[in-house]
Amino acid sequence: MARAEALADPVPARENDEPKDQEVTLTEPATTEPTAQPGGGGRRGFLRFASALLLLALLIPVSHWMHFQATHIVSRNALVRSHLSQLGVRGEGIVETIHVRAGDTVRRGDLLAQLDDRHLQARRAASEAALATLEQRIALESAELRFARRGAEVDLAQATAEYARMRAEAEAARLRAEDARAFHAARDALADDGAISREVIRDAAAKAATAKSMAQAASASAVGTVASLQAAELAIEALALREAELKVLQAQKREAEAELAQVQSDIESMRILAPADGAVVRRLAQPGMAVETGTPILSLWLVDDTWIEAWIPEERLGELAQGSAVQVSFPALPGERFAGTVARIGLATDFEMPQDYLPQTREARMRPTPLVGVEVRISGAPELIRPGLSAVVDIQREGS
Repeated sequence: MARAEALADPVPARENDEPKDQEVTLTEPATTEPTAQPGGGGRRGFLRFASALLLLALLIPVSHWMHFQATHIVSRNALVRSHLSQLGVRGEGIVETIHVRAGDTVRRGDLLAQLDDRHLQARRAASEAALATLEQRIALESAELRFARRGAEVDLAQATAEYARMRAEAEAARLRAEDARAFHAARDALADDGAISREVIRDAAAKAATAKSMAQAASASAVGTVASLQAAELAIEALALREAELKVLQAQKREAEAELAQVQSDIESMRILAPADGAVVRRLAQPGMAVETGTPILSLWLVDDTWIEAWIPEERLGELAQGSAVQVSFPALPGERFAGTVARIGLATDFEMPQDYLPQTREARMRPTPLVGVEVRISGAPELIRPGLSAVVDIQREGS
């Protein structure tokens, strides 16, 4: 009974009693449960923190993408454009050699292809010989003409001087004859009065007759010098005819020069030279092939004028302007971007352009709204780009 009462009414144990150890062992489970609760809350906080970081990592690029989309016009419908020139010849003949192959780079003035020009070379040799003959004839005729002109001018001067001298002598003889005739008449009048003798009269008459004869002879000699003067003048006129013949020879020389120039031009037309720096896209003919005037032989990419053509929807047309900044990337050059500017904005939509000019058919587009072509120029274009390569164009919106 005493043990039962003791169990029913236990007495609180003192600090030094042995039941203390039993009490400690009974409280151990209570102390282990509270230490587990803080550990579970830490894991949940870490998960919340990691989720927040992950969400932030997703929101940052999304916000950047949304900001980029709001401030840029992105066109993935873009490609590299350039002038592709099909080179042909101005003449006709047989292709002799083609010095380039597809993919070769060329410089302005490089010889690309050559047609057989042996028949033209023969024509050039004949033209050069004919021209040389005419030049020799002109040189000889010019020398003879100069010599003949100097002689004719001397003869004319002498004939002119002789004519003037004979005219002067004839005039002097005429004057002397007049004086002798007057002297005779005066003496003849005095003879009637018996003032002088008949002998003096006869002497005066003889002198008058002699002077008259001398005057007539001088006049005849002057007439002879007129004929010499006319002959000298005719010789000068004959030189004018020879000068006209020389001009004919000179005209023939110019004609021969024109013929030679034409043959030389025909020879040059047998050659195809690079009109500018570029690269060979493909060969359209092979050696031995007969070609006509204008037949294309090579397709050449002119690298001096290459640009990016981007197509944008019509509703974005008001958001760009000429000179807008552009960033261009190419799938062929991943990770690289190139700065550029809008050089020109098209005046018509793709609905007004030929189907073969568009980068893709209208049926292949995602939406049926019209597109406007934009020309983009980039600085420092990489050598890898080729006509027709696709590009992605990011155009900065005006005012953004």
